[in-house]
Amino acid sequence: MAAADVKRGLAAVGVSVDGPPAKLARLGDDRVAAMPVGSNYIETDGKSCTHEVCWPPGVGGSLLPPEQRQGPPARAYPFKIDPFQQTAINALEAGHSVLVAAHTSAGKTVVAEYAFAMGLRDRMRVVYTSPLKALSNQKYRELAEAFGDVGLMTGDVVINPNATCLVMTTEILRSMLYRGAEVVREVGLLVYDEIHYLRDAERGVVWEESIILAPKGCRMAFLSATIPNTTEFASWVAATHGSPVHVVYTEYRPTPLQHYMFPAGADGLFMVVDEQGVFRDDNFQAAVAALQEAGAAAATKASGGRGAGGKDGKGRAKSGPGSDIFKLVLMVMKRGYDPFIVFSFSKKECETLALSLSGLDLNNQDEKQLVEGVFKNAIDVLSEEDQRLPQIGALLPMLKRGIGVHHSGLLPILKELVELLFQPTRHSLQEGLLKVLFATETFSTGLNMPAKTVAFTRARKWD
Repeated sequence: MAAADVKRGLAAVGVSVDGPPAKLARLGDDRVAAMPVGSNYIETDGKSCTHEVCWPPGVGGSLLPPEQRQGPPARAYPFKIDPFQQTAINALEAGHSVLVAAHTSAGKTVVAEYAFAMGLRDRMRVVYTSPLKALSNQKYRELAEAFGDVGLMTGDVVINPNATCLVMTTEILRSMLYRGAEVVREVGLLVYDEIHYLRDAERGVVWEESIILAPKGCRMAFLSATIPNTTEFASWVAATHGSPVHVVYTEYRPTPLQHYMFPAGADGLFMVVDEQGVFRDDNFQAAVAALQEAGAAAATKASGGRGAGGKDGKGRAKSGPGSDIFKLVLMVMKRGYDPFIVFSFSKKECETLALSLSGLDLNNQDEKQLVEGVFKNAIDVLSEEDQRLPQIGALLPMLKRGIGVHHSGLLPILKELVELLFQPTRHSLQEGLLKVLFATETFSTGLNMPAKTVAFTRARKWD
């Protein structure tokens, strides 16, 4: 990929390539400042967010954030919540809808949890929707543990469908709205996670129709990490449902990110974007030079159709200890940067890369026994015939070595098993039983997985 293409790609996701990003003027104490564009700037303890509200056409109201509800909250937290979380909660308590846009891992789930707590307190039905079954499964496990009266409805599984609080995929919600199901007629609060899917050319209509068909008077909480036209979207929802929609946005990123390049066929990592979001042009040029040198060495040393740059004569990655992925995994493990997720845009490549690490064992004996116990408990629900499926038999040895695969081609029970094994376990709060996971991009959408390092095998997808 050309250097200019990489720079344009980094700029598209908000990374500065010319210097550090501009800083907003900060306020002292816990104050609200009206901004020239009609927004409010809120800062508490050094953390800030912006707020604005969109009222329906012809309806006027206050443009300031709602006041905090008097009395005990529906849910208390052992930590002080951030300004964007408190502002969003205040909007829901005021009977309004809210759109929350914040970086990944900023804590948007707090808003969803509070919505569930409000539902139980006020005896109204709450529905949480997500675009992915994997995300719905994870949120169900978390919310069921916290609240108890929670159900799950996806294309694969239905659990406790009459619960006060329901977790489902957005497609299931739309189908129920089409049918006029009694469950959705009782909904008092809808939580839409990953609402930026509305922009998707193929699936966006699902979110659009479900919002339009939602019961009138129903409050909605929209959660998203990336949505550019927040005000336009909020104005549309306000006009559609005749109620105000608050927009809460924060640039605060609790987990600093560093971007590295690993030139194919070369050795070593090159930091190209530091934790301040500054593009490191010197390191980028060094990475490009290393890539060119590796390519030249592979061309000169090629013999019998096979080169020395980590690829064979047809451009496919070699397997085994000499491959790029093997070197990268070893480097990550030695530096303690695991758990490690490798994203590939191909299901076949995910499995090929995982099998290429057959000589690598990342789990100790105790972890192997735990993996085997969890695996056997999970597949006990299957018939004996299903338990003999090649996919099931081939997965266990890989999982015991701390390596997993996650994509849509796996059986639903195996996908959920991999998700459980990758999450932190009770015996270790720092890491799960899988150290390296090869997954397609759907695993990255909203899932709260404890990955320290993420790699992409390609920068572009075919579509």
